[in-house]
Amino acid sequence: MDDTARKLLAAALRYAAGRLATLDTAQKLAELVEKPLADAVQVQGHLTTAGTQLATAVTALDAGDLANGTRHLWDALGEVDAAATILGVKLDVVAQKAIEEAPPRALLQGLGLRSPVAAMKADDNGSPLLEVTWKGTSASAPPFQVDAVELTVRFGAPGLSMTVAGSGASIDLGRGTDGLIRKLIGAAGSASTDLAFTVDARGVTTRGAVGPIALPARLDAQVVELQGLDLALNAEGGDLRIDLRSRLLTELLGVLKARVDGAGLRLPIDPARILAGQQPFGDPSFLVPEAIGISLDAGPVSGGGYLRVVQGGFGGALALTIGPVKVDAFGLFREVDGAMSFVVVMSMRFPVPIELGLLFTLNAVGGIVGLGVDVMPDAIAAGIKDGVLEQLMFPPDVVAAAPTILQTLGRVFPAKAGSFVVGPMVQLAWGRPISLFTLDVGVVLAAPDPVIVIVGLARAALPTEEAPIIDLRAGVMAQFGRGKVLLRAELYNSRIALFSVYGSLGLLIRFDDPGVYLSAGGFHPKFTAIPGELTGMRRIGAEMSPPVGLQLRLEGYVAVTPNTVQFGGSIEIGYSVAVAAVRGSLTLDALIQLDPFGFEVAISAGVHVEAFGIALLGVQLSGRLTGPSPWTIEGRGRFSLPWPLPDPSIDVGPITFGPSRPASPALEAVAPLAKVAEALNLPEAWQRAERAGQYVPVRMTPVPGVPAGGGDSPTVIAPWELVRCSQRRFPWQMTIERVGAAPVAPAKCRLAVPGGVRVGAVGGAPGAAVDSSSVTESFAIGQLLQLSADAQLGAPDFEDRQGGLTIDLSTAETDAAALLPFVHSVELEYEDSWPGRPEEPIEPMRLLISDAMLRLLLDAGPAGSSALRSAEDWRPQLAERRIEVRPVSEVRVTDVASGALRADFAPWSDALFSARGVQGGLAAMTRVGA
Repeated sequence: MDDTARKLLAAALRYAAGRLATLDTAQKLAELVEKPLADAVQVQGHLTTAGTQLATAVTALDAGDLANGTRHLWDALGEVDAAATILGVKLDVVAQKAIEEAPPRALLQGLGLRSPVAAMKADDNGSPLLEVTWKGTSASAPPFQVDAVELTVRFGAPGLSMTVAGSGASIDLGRGTDGLIRKLIGAAGSASTDLAFTVDARGVTTRGAVGPIALPARLDAQVVELQGLDLALNAEGGDLRIDLRSRLLTELLGVLKARVDGAGLRLPIDPARILAGQQPFGDPSFLVPEAIGISLDAGPVSGGGYLRVVQGGFGGALALTIGPVKVDAFGLFREVDGAMSFVVVMSMRFPVPIELGLLFTLNAVGGIVGLGVDVMPDAIAAGIKDGVLEQLMFPPDVVAAAPTILQTLGRVFPAKAGSFVVGPMVQLAWGRPISLFTLDVGVVLAAPDPVIVIVGLARAALPTEEAPIIDLRAGVMAQFGRGKVLLRAELYNSRIALFSVYGSLGLLIRFDDPGVYLSAGGFHPKFTAIPGELTGMRRIGAEMSPPVGLQLRLEGYVAVTPNTVQFGGSIEIGYSVAVAAVRGSLTLDALIQLDPFGFEVAISAGVHVEAFGIALLGVQLSGRLTGPSPWTIEGRGRFSLPWPLPDPSIDVGPITFGPSRPASPALEAVAPLAKVAEALNLPEAWQRAERAGQYVPVRMTPVPGVPAGGGDSPTVIAPWELVRCSQRRFPWQMTIERVGAAPVAPAKCRLAVPGGVRVGAVGGAPGAAVDSSSVTESFAIGQLLQLSADAQLGAPDFEDRQGGLTIDLSTAETDAAALLPFVHSVELEYEDSWPGRPEEPIEPMRLLISDAMLRLLLDAGPAGSSALRSAEDWRPQLAERRIEVRPVSEVRVTDVASGALRADFAPWSDALFSARGVQGGLAAMTRVGA
């Protein structure tokens, strides 16, 4: 329930409680209804019980518990009804007289309402309820006006509801527009409609919804047609806003037609003003149109356009035919960090294809250009099968599909200050005089964070495009840059004769997080370490499913990852006649793990007979083989019999045989601390680092004759720079259980920097403390942890962990002389200027965490590195939990207050140790893609 509804309902309930409190004696009730007091004792008994219920209701209302307050108030009203029945009157008479004696003057004055009419009625379930209705005169807040207002309050066992209805509500649409739009729809034109709002436990709604909903409306204008009026409610910060938006159609000079969507009025309603007896409407504001559609028919020039308001700017589409040439364009214009951001896609179709030779033709050309935008290859890859490429590359009707195209454009090309994209597009075809094969190709280059994205759409239609027997459609996306090579291809909406065909192909080569993944048709069902770039892949398959007769489906997949080879497939076949059918299936899944070597093969088969869609008889067999050291085999058979007979089953195994894996020879324990110390003694472990957002007063160049660092020479650090020391031997702040097959010494050690970082320690002095921050590096954590076979499959290949520190020497509280031995001396002459900048306060991070989410965050969220995690703060009664964790490299956590990225959260390996402390936790832990 929103705050607006809560305030209004609480005020109504308190008013009702106040009126009931005055009826505390039998004599007062009798005087109110003007009836003789025949049985005072019995009447007083009911009123005393009512008083007890009323006191409980008031206590609940004071505590903000509207539900219990409403329930006890209804119970109190029931006791008053019983007392009134003894006096020979109904509850509605008592209610009407009690309200007339002390009406809610503030509410009546604000809405212009007259005396009430009370009546007992029944709700949809037949339960009794008390209904009180007020009717009033007109209310207005120019340019908005309502001819008549009616308030209806219904009180029953389910709760309290209030409905405000306004008939003849009108709005002057012309006054909310300017410029071209005002010329299109005219300055006049008043739209009229009827409104109704309800306040109940669901909040503030209109016709049971918050909108937008379409209202029947009329427009007082001759040259403009009102095609619809939409109403939406928005309650924020305790205030209710009513948005009325129109859909208008107009025509100018017989050649230009325009449709204007969204022009209207925003009317705030403040419940505090209502309760204070003031007019409920705040200052209205006009709503500018959200979209404009234009069609032009002026002889040799015809076509149409579409313009839509989007967050931070607007987008549009244009399709024109100028003589024989067709030109299409669509784009987005936004503002980012005070600068203009735009992306435009243009294309031109040739009336007669240009011959290129060997039956190839050039049908269309186009291009993409954008400034202040970036390209998102993952958004393209994820949407290939949903038609993303068809929306961006030579769409057949850009105006009709403009809303969808603009959404796709914003998703694929997000605004980013300082970036730009550019690229050509062409449409090629093969075959004359009929194009049997068409190919749309585009190349997009984004900078300064360079990446090349190649997109393509291919279609083969035989014998003709209008009536193809073979119709194959494929979308392809390839990315080169930003630390990876990614290829995604989708076969969709394709068929060969009676068979529909489909499938996905994916290739991912990572350089910053090394790994190679290749898949045709997806991955093994048990393989959870799927890269985010390759999620959502479909099996390669073919299906023939006519309405009756033979049904056949074939599917398969094969995949290669850094540590596995996977393949499998399935066959489903069925035959149906009238209401009966026979169906069978065969499925195979194989997973081969390379290190340590092992494999798993699972096979299942089944057949069943059904009638009227209900299985009558059936058998299902399944088996599983794992090995080789040792071999394990198990199987199960299940028979389905007609009801009420039981469904017997047979289980075999697991049966284990063969020699176990020989024990590996004992290896010498590895000391991670010594290895890290050795790595940090290397010159390349120490580098200069830029300070984020630092103003650099001068660019320094090496002094002739003075080495700039490397080898035994120290690294020169500018006064405004940081020192970065890092290594990739072992991660810090992580429990290390093994190094490959070798143990570690000491066992389960954890590297850390105790006591902070100090510099300038000369002659036994402790040195000066300095500020430092973590440096993350990628580590192959699977070689550092003791994992089961299932956990090894789910583990990420690499994980970002702390591998070093960034040191801020400027924070050292010591004399400069103490640091001289650690600084290479050079002579520089420059004038420095440091403009003063006010310190900006850091707002605290705000989180809304449910109980279930809190338990997850204790293992894998931002709280994973906090004291909560170290205290093992979870509920011991939880016997099993499923933990889904994303590696650091695939997750970004954002501070909701500042929008800044946060990196201080526990990754996959920390969640692993938490899961081991819970029964079933490790077996249930999975990794999910980005």
